[in-house]
Amino acid sequence: MCQVTKNSAFRCGTTGHIRMPPKDITSEGCIASNASSKSTGKHRDGSEPPPQEPLSIGILLSGETIPTWQKRAIETMLARTNVEITHLVIRTDTSADNLGDFLLQSFPENLITYIQCCYDRLQAHVLWSLLGVVRQLAPTPDYMKPTRIGSIPGFEDAKQIHCPAVPTSGFGNHLPDQVTEDVGANADVVIRFGFGILTDPLLSMPTHGVLSFHRGNLRSYRGQPGGLWEFLNDEPTAGVTLQRIGESPDGGEIIAEEDVDISSARTWREVERRQIAVCEELLAAGVERLQDPTFEPATPDSLGDLYTIPRGRDVGRYLTKTTLGNLRAIISESDQIRPSGLQE
Repeated sequence: MCQVTKNSAFRCGTTGHIRMPPKDITSEGCIASNASSKSTGKHRDGSEPPPQEPLSIGILLSGETIPTWQKRAIETMLARTNVEITHLVIRTDTSADNLGDFLLQSFPENLITYIQCCYDRLQAHVLWSLLGVVRQLAPTPDYMKPTRIGSIPGFEDAKQIHCPAVPTSGFGNHLPDQVTEDVGANADVVIRFGFGILTDPLLSMPTHGVLSFHRGNLRSYRGQPGGLWEFLNDEPTAGVTLQRIGESPDGGEIIAEEDVDISSARTWREVERRQIAVCEELLAAGVERLQDPTFEPATPDSLGDLYTIPRGRDVGRYLTKTTLGNLRAIISESDQIRPSGLQE
């Protein structure tokens, strides 16, 4: 049963290879692109084309807060493209990945569900889950700090729909039928920032499909965690892909992609930071392409191996490489400080 609430929101109680233009290496270690700059938009005879209608955007969110990098990506898209956010679909069932949103709730009704999620995660991936606890205790990077969605410009006039993710028989999730019909029929494109792995019918309903970030190159590294396996395998670069989700996990059509220089990254956290810096710009570039009537997305010629949460020996590799990387960072900082100290 769905109840209509203020601001047109309702709460549901049911449970070809395309690359960006020429790049330059930035001081942050990312391979930057000028793809987000807009063309003049004029026809060859110099005349102005008729104005385009704004694309209607639906956004799927994991909760009442989002990481700062997602906020920046959305704000950049709003500033650079002709779009209107018409639907916000906010997940109500708790997941173990949604700690920031959980902590901001005064008296969460889903405390037991959250604890069960954490327990299930611990049972499935004991060693990696324990490392995750340590990461949670470390200072939260600026780009991951939670931001309440009510503070984001462009969200105030959107229809808000609160609903759970509905498990699909076999694999993945889908939205409740009423939500799927509403969003799918009225959004030109949907951006997935929540609800896990999605399946049809929503994927095929919006004009431009459902877009999602994958922190990896689809031809070589699919699955999760994003950027980790490139770090463990000493890759010089790690991909970032904005894809139109398809039937195969991380095997959709490529809307935009970038390579990120990670050759000097000492930790997985640093790899993550560099990839996310690109994500903040790539969403706007991808939406611009969708508004170009001549643009055709490409399907990868081949797909890479599907990676998953590390176990056993690979967890040990991660610990060793991270420890050595942190030690090198400390030594490097002390070497930079020493000369000035000797002069004093």
